[in-house]
Amino acid sequence: MGNWFFILLLHFQPYYPAVTDSIVTITAPEIAVYAGANAKINVFFTVRRGYHIQSNKVNDEFIIPTTLEIDTQEIITAGKPSFPSAKKFKLAGTADYLFVYDGSIKVTIPIKAKEKTKKGKYPLNGKLRYQACDSRTCFSPKIIDFIIFVTIR
Repeated sequence: MGNWFFILLLHFQPYYPAVTDSIVTITAPEIAVYAGANAKINVFFTVRRGYHIQSNKVNDEFIIPTTLEIDTQEIITAGKPSFPSAKKFKLAGTADYLFVYDGSIKVTIPIKAKEKTKKGKYPLNGKLRYQACDSRTCFSPKIIDFIIFVTIR
């Protein structure tokens, strides 16, 4: 019975397709919100071991900050993304510190569904822009496109 219950439970869980490139993997769970109500979108990204990405706030004009954008398609209004605190990292051969993310990161975006939005499931396009580095080198910036599904009730 235990295995069947687990299989049945997995069958009814919402599916969150992960989007990945060679360094970062993104998952964005589907959310539900009533028309006219507030909610939060959580976007999770994981940085491959041995790498880090620049934080959303940088202290050098030549470093590209991590940004997260959501195309609201006029069904919701989105607030400013809330990023976690960054870690200090010293790149080999330099005297300055970088502020970076590594491992698993959660970014939260407050939203409000517009009052007259029709019930239904809507895909919202998202973009994560980041610059990754390893212990010696920073690489060219990348953009990962992903989708968040929002159900309006």
